[in-house]
Formats: sequence, structure tokens, C-alpha cells
Amino acid sequence: MAEALQNPVAISDSGEAVLAREAVHSERRAHSATEAESVYEVERTAKLISDGGYKRVALQFPDELLADSTLVSDQLRQRVSAQIFVLADTSYGSCCVDEVAALHYDADLVVHYGRTCLSLTSRLPVVYVFCCEPVDSEHVAECAKREDLGESRLLLVADVPYVHALDAIADRLRPCVAEMVVSRVSAQDGVYVPGADTEGVKLGRTWELDHPVGDYTLLYIGDESPTLTNLLVTKRFGAAYSYSPSQRTLRAESGKANRHLSRRYYMVQRARDANIVGIVVGTLAAARYLRVVEALKQLLRQAERKFYVFVVGKLNVAKLANFAEIEAYVLVACPENSLVDSKEFFQPVVTPYEMLLALSRSREWSGDYITDFHSFLEESELDQDFGGDDDEPHFSLVTGKLQKTRRYVAQQDEPSGGDVTVRCKTEIAQYMGSAAAEHLLARSFRGLGHDDDSHEVEPMLAVDGLSGIASKYSHETGESKCGEKK
Repeated sequence: MAEALQNPVAISDSGEAVLAREAVHSERRAHSATEAESVYEVERTAKLISDGGYKRVALQFPDELLADSTLVSDQLRQRVSAQIFVLADTSYGSCCVDEVAALHYDADLVVHYGRTCLSLTSRLPVVYVFCCEPVDSEHVAECAKREDLGESRLLLVADVPYVHALDAIADRLRPCVAEMVVSRVSAQDGVYVPGADTEGVKLGRTWELDHPVGDYTLLYIGDESPTLTNLLVTKRFGAAYSYSPSQRTLRAESGKANRHLSRRYYMVQRARDANIVGIVVGTLAAARYLRVVEALKQLLRQAERKFYVFVVGKLNVAKLANFAEIEAYVLVACPENSLVDSKEFFQPVVTPYEMLLALSRSREWSGDYITDFHSFLEESELDQDFGGDDDEPHFSLVTGKLQKTRRYVAQQDEPSGGDVTVRCKTEIAQYMGSAAAEHLLARSFRGLGHDDDSHEVEPMLAVDGLSGIASKYSHETGESKCGEKK
């Protein structure tokens, strides 16, 4: 016998959870003009604004640094003649440059503060201020020496707040390893202008290796972050270590990539079984995002899958749960926001490259992984084998059964000679290839006046409804209080 529910099911929400929710804590990192200069590089930023002749400058702060926005903006206004305004509550991830919000105010330059994914912008020039954080280079070297890296070829990479310490760490480790390669952030010093040469840039960084990447050991300086995850899944390093400056610890990361790739492979299998796909636009700033959306549309058409395009801003479970007919989502976002852990989502959320793997008939999973737009576009142009036999089922590794793919193809047998064909609602949905309409017709409740097919609902004129607020509508007279009669 099924157990009784222990607690009542909430039909409506009182809103107490919203009132009790804690806001993102924002601490002041600069309490004076001197501290603002050292943390936020005010003098360098002002020089770049003046030298470039920019007139309207947007300062983009993440939530955790917003408390210092007034001090930084005041310091910049004292140094430059340009109009300065602050952007907060970004449309998508705070790591991306919010070009959309900046263009609403006709900005001609964006200054981005804090952690960033270093994604290429498509319309506005950008100045990056990484807000440097301290790191003990001697302690990093001591921890690395304990791991016996003497025969290793070492690639040194850092999260953006710690790139300032790379040279000092490299100087201490260079005598202890066979080869030392230090990565450089491509947009660290000057103004990044859209359309600049980005050849050889990987995750916003550049490095030159004389041997295959599998011969190198990665040493990553920074706390656990999407940047580290991207490096582990996209590059097959011989070994990988990460040093956390906040915890002052060094740990091996070699097994993390395999576990993460195993979870992503499961998502690919679920996407392969999906007949209806939602393309979620998770960025409006990263260069080439429109080309990626169009490429996804093309390969879904070739695979005869139904797709819908959504622009939902910041991704969360509640937004995607509104579309029950969607069986899988593909997220078009920057590399750091595209790898979504979709355990809480009702449907899998995959990357464009994972959708390419799911739909391709000739491509097999090899362990190689792509998160940047440029590489995905190149791969999608090379692979054009997405079709299939309508009657040929495929074996689903998720269900363990043979599964037939539902093909969504527009009908070509149009009535000729101006004839009018009478069709019922179900036939119209199938004729138009509308997955949403088919899903609606399959539901037991389709809305007031539409759930009973036994008779047609007569058209009615619209009438004025109630106006005012719930405690007192405009047609009500007299004072009323809680618990009192009018």
C-alpha cells in the first residue's frame, strides 16, 4: 500500500520563501581612493578611456563587487570627461560582457570588472579589470615540488584574478621542471576591439607548446571554477593539478575530467532520444552566437527534429519547466555557462557540440570535447550526415530499448486548384508539423472552453472586468478591513 503524504501539497505559495531569501553578499574591497586604485586599476582605466576618446562608458560590476561601484565611478569621473554609468543585474552570466544593456544607454565602451570568461564581443570594445587577488607564489612552488614534477613539462594557467602572479610562480618553478610554459591572457592590458585577430586563443588565453598536449602537466592557479572544468574536458593533459589560493592547498584533478565526461555522455544519449528540441539563447554578446543558432537550426532540420528557439535570460529550472513538450534543450552560451549540471532540470541541457554528437550518424564519441563557437562551426560544416530512415529505429542506451524517432517534415501535398480541405484540429496539428499543438491536444485540460470537443464555443464580445486591488475593487463601496464587514 502506498504511504500517505506526510505534508500537505502546497497549491499556492505565500511568498515567505522570497522574503526569507538571502541576497548575494557584496563586500567592500576598497574603502578609499588609494585602495580603489590598487584593486580596480582606476588610473589605467582612465588612461585607456582618454586615449580612445570614448564618450559614454558603462561600468559592469558583478553582484559581489557592486558595493564598490559608486567609489570607482566617482574616481573615474574625476579623471575623464566621458559620461560614466554603472550596469548591474546582468541579462545573462556576470562573466560575459552585457553588450545589450550597455547599448540601451548608447555606450561606446564597456569596462568589465571581476571574473570573466573572456568571450569575444561582437559590437562594443571592452576593457577588462580582473580585480587582482593575492597569492603566495612561494607556497605554490613548495606544494608543486612535493608532487615530484622534476621530469614534467609544465603548463601554468591561472584564473583571471591571479594572472598577475604567473611570472613570479614560473620563476620559482622553472629550475625544478623539464619545461615551463606560461599562458597569457589575450585581453589583459589594453582595449579589446571586436574583430581583432584571435588566432590561437583558447578560453581567452594563448600558449605555445612544442609537444603534444598529452605530454604536459597542467598547473592551474585558482579556486574551482568553470574555467578549470573547461580546461580539463577540452584538453587531454597528461596530468592536472589545481592550487587554491584561498585554501592554500594543491590537489590532483586527473580523475575529475573523466567523471565529468561520463555525465556529459549520458546527456548526449538523452538528447539522441529527443524528438522535440529547444534552442536556448544564453548570450547576446559572445561573437558568432547567431551563426551557432543558425547552424543548430540547420542540423535539426536535416535530422528532421522539431525545434523551438527560446530567449529566457538567466537560466533556471522554473523557466524551462514551462515547456512540457520539449524533450531536450541545447544551450548557446559562453564556454563557462554552457556546461550546465542539469540534475535539477526536468529535461537534459546540452551544449551545441553535444547536440552535434547526438544527431550525427557517422560521428562517434572519442573523448574530444568542444565548447567554443568557432570550433563548433568548423565541425558542423564537416559533418552533414544527419538524415535517417524513417522506419529504422535506434537502440536507446537510456531506456535499453529500440526507439523510433518521430520525424517532423512539412507536408508537400498541398491542395491544388484552390480547393479547400476541411480538417479537424488533430489533422491540422499534424499537417502543420506543430509539436506544441499535438502536445496540447493530448492533454486532458486545454483551457476553459477548449477541453470539451462535443460542442463549439460561441464567440463572445469582450466585456470590462474588475479593476482596482483585491482588498477593494472599484465597484465596491465602503471601507473594509480584515475581519470586518462592509
